[in-house]
Amino acid sequence: MSVLVQLFSNRQFQSIAFVQMLTVFSTNLLAPILPVHFKLQGLSESEIGFIMGIVSLGALVVRPWSGMSVDLRGSRWTILFGQILTLIGIAAFVWTTSFWPLLLLRFYQGIAMAFYGTGSITFASCVETPENTSAAIAYFSLFTMIGLGIGTSVAPLVYGSLGFTPVIAISLTAVLGALLFMKAYSKPVPRCESDLRAPFRTVLTTKVVLAPSVCLFASNFALGTAFTFVPLLSLTQGITHYFVFFVAFSIAVVCARLGVQAINSRWGPERTSIGASLLNALSALLLAVLPSIGTYAVAGILIGFGFGIVYPTLAGYLVQHVNPANKGTALSILSGAGDIGNALGASVLGIVAQTMGFTAVFAGAALVIIACTYYFYSTLLIRRQAGMH
Repeated sequence: MSVLVQLFSNRQFQSIAFVQMLTVFSTNLLAPILPVHFKLQGLSESEIGFIMGIVSLGALVVRPWSGMSVDLRGSRWTILFGQILTLIGIAAFVWTTSFWPLLLLRFYQGIAMAFYGTGSITFASCVETPENTSAAIAYFSLFTMIGLGIGTSVAPLVYGSLGFTPVIAISLTAVLGALLFMKAYSKPVPRCESDLRAPFRTVLTTKVVLAPSVCLFASNFALGTAFTFVPLLSLTQGITHYFVFFVAFSIAVVCARLGVQAINSRWGPERTSIGASLLNALSALLLAVLPSIGTYAVAGILIGFGFGIVYPTLAGYLVQHVNPANKGTALSILSGAGDIGNALGASVLGIVAQTMGFTAVFAGAALVIIACTYYFYSTLLIRRQAGMH
């Protein structure tokens, strides 16, 4: 039986794949329209950047607890808890309109994201045999990208034709459906014994955790920058069809997830991650030097392939190289690094956008990605090659 057939006949994998698709669709239905919605309400670029970025800071603050929640209470419990928090956060947008309440709400949403995200990736990594773990993560992340792709593609169209409140209603319906399905259809996965578990700081400082985390930081820095500032850049240019970036991204990221297993088998996880990161950097550079509708499409394709490849590659690498008892903690650190990237890409570069313009925003993003990619390369690939001689 092939790995693909084995996975899709696994009830636990069916559960987490469907739930992930619905949950990611829900949260990413808001992602492309919030910057535009906030701008039309009179908020500045720097305020919008802080509001969009602080969600990742909220996630980062609780990542150690979300990882421990998975290791101690189980991934299913953590998923359900995160989904309940997510429902409350989405509903609150109906009554929240000014800067400080929105900042607090987005911080709260980050907390919800941390619990759900850490629980879901750990659940997905536990539903199959060890030799099929990478495939399980890769195909699980494919459903992540399907949900993300559909959400980001249709969001500008729904918002433009129906308005903000119907978008919130659709988002709430999707999360509620995911929660009910997870509770009814899935079952808990076994946990490792606690006496095998290393302290959080020990896991954090190991090179097989730290270097992939820096690499994912760069990937999410690129994504956070693009998702926040491509819509705002298009407004300044009078381009209304910025959705082409999100459509191109969605198609590319799904294609990337379909092929990530084969790419990893051919090139290895280290080289694959480096190549994907350089695609992210090239996408940012294109947006910096030649913003147009055509560039939006090409940049969306590049970052779609880059982001689509890098996360499942790094997560699979991590699962294969850490103590199974620390899997939840290690994956929470990896996700936390992505949270930092999202936060800085949106918030810090929001100030840059207001003071120096969008060219500086995307050029700065490209430099950060290149620097982090070199660190990953020098920490893992060069030293591994040196050890072989």
